[in-house]
Amino acid sequence: MMVLTLCCCQPGERKSDVADTVMDQASDLETLRYIKEVEWPKAYREQDTVLLDRILGDDFQMVTADGEWSNKALQIERIKATAMDHDYFSYEIKRLELLENGTAIIAGTGHIINDSEETNYESSNILIKREGIWKAVLSHVSGITQLEAMHEHGTGKLPSEGDFSYLLGSWEQTNEEAGKETFEQWKKINDELYIGLGYTMMASDTIWKEDVELRLSEDHWHFEVLGQGDSIPTPFKVTKIEAAGFECYNPVNEFPKTIEYWWDGALLKAKISDGETEIPFEFKKIDN
Repeated sequence: MMVLTLCCCQPGERKSDVADTVMDQASDLETLRYIKEVEWPKAYREQDTVLLDRILGDDFQMVTADGEWSNKALQIERIKATAMDHDYFSYEIKRLELLENGTAIIAGTGHIINDSEETNYESSNILIKREGIWKAVLSHVSGITQLEAMHEHGTGKLPSEGDFSYLLGSWEQTNEEAGKETFEQWKKINDELYIGLGYTMMASDTIWKEDVELRLSEDHWHFEVLGQGDSIPTPFKVTKIEAAGFECYNPVNEFPKTIEYWWDGALLKAKISDGETEIPFEFKKIDN
């Protein structure tokens, strides 16, 4: 697409000017995506009024799902009083468009998980670039939908009883690709908390690492993964527990949505999937 744009300059228009415009547009799109997916939720989650003040224009207005009008001052007062305290939140952008007059449209779906339930909402947002800074001037929220509870990917109470002692110890992946070595280590802190560490080595370098917590909270088990470079963990609900295995689920995570672990009597096995793609893992124990 960029090549076609450069080849189709208007009369009197230099190719370098067109290239600069294309690069500016790409930079603006990246900035807008970061504002909506990262900074805006961060401001509400961490009660960061300075960050929210930077995001919202002084003329910002918002129409809530119940038809009430709000503004910048009210939103700042709101986060001062109450943090956005969800088990999981993500915003899925479905429309991101730059208009010629320095205006941008961002629309999509918000995904919220609390306990065993997922709630979605639709929103649209208008931002205007002022003195080189994008400012939100209008938001509209609608279509709040309560989805099914996540036990067994359907309805029901999440399991609260479980013994995960088969995880304990140090493990080496036996089906890793050539040239790489992947390991997992699991420790039991108490009856309500297990911690795991996974990492991959290539030669003497650690090329991947993640920390995991498997914990009992609010009468059900949570599986939280903090990947390398992540600032907040990705939460999964443990939806199924058996004598030597368990399954976790997060329907709004891009990949994976499901994580499974089980002990088959010889190997510790795991599988991650999104309903279409599956990646299997096999581990042998390397300590006593």
